[in-house]
Amino acid sequence: MAMNGLILINKDKGMTSRLVDNKIMRHFKTRRVGHLGTLDPFAEGLLIIAINEGTKVLPYLEDDTKTYIATFELGIETSTLDNTSEVIKKMEVPKLTKSEIEAALVSFLGEIDQTPPLTSAIKVDGVPLYRYAHKGIKKEVPKRKVYIHKIHLLSYEAPFLEIEVTTGKGTYIRTLGKDIALKLGTIATTIKLVRTKNGQFKVEDAQKIDDINNLRIIPIDKALGHLIFIDVNKTQKEDIRNGKTIMLARLEPLLVAIYEEKVLAILERSGPQLYRVKRGFNL
Repeated sequence: MAMNGLILINKDKGMTSRLVDNKIMRHFKTRRVGHLGTLDPFAEGLLIIAINEGTKVLPYLEDDTKTYIATFELGIETSTLDNTSEVIKKMEVPKLTKSEIEAALVSFLGEIDQTPPLTSAIKVDGVPLYRYAHKGIKKEVPKRKVYIHKIHLLSYEAPFLEIEVTTGKGTYIRTLGKDIALKLGTIATTIKLVRTKNGQFKVEDAQKIDDINNLRIIPIDKALGHLIFIDVNKTQKEDIRNGKTIMLARLEPLLVAIYEEKVLAILERSGPQLYRVKRGFNL
């Protein structure tokens, strides 16, 4: 019987997200494996892995917020803005008070402009930036809008600054650290990064990949728990299976259709009381 759903992994530092995928593929003997929100090798913490029909769930989790605990070392900057490369710049760190740091952090709340790091996977002219960087080619990186929902100071013992931040999708914490440092009159490199939450999921509920023989699978219905569920009758079930539009007296843009406690499909509102199949599941 195929395993379908999500697996919460507490990724170790030094491991790529793709390596975690590969281990899951080999263990469960399936190529239908993917992850939500790549963690850089130097980063650790919560990585959501989808397996088989669970891969269909990932697009409906992409807009979820993510929470990180980040530690920055002020006064130094590396070529990658993390501690995996050489220091390219040093700068004096001014004396900073807690209130000064907190005031700087608050200024980043809401929508901000952010320039992705040169070593990111963002594509320019169809090529990931990191490929240009590896060849020593400098490219102008377009700014992008990102959203900071929460940010607060955890500790500061010069030159180490630790914060907790909750962000929308597409935010680079390495760049955020650089921009915070600039606001404080210095430079910075991210030396530790831990993802603690992703939407409804927490790192406390995740398992290490080394425990692969005992991994827990979060079923499709639990994975889609943030959406509204609706029970359908047998006729509606057959219509959904055949890709037909069905009538429902609802207003929600998305619904999860259930028949006999099994997820049939994600339905999308296509008109007044009309819903079409957005994504079907074979469970």
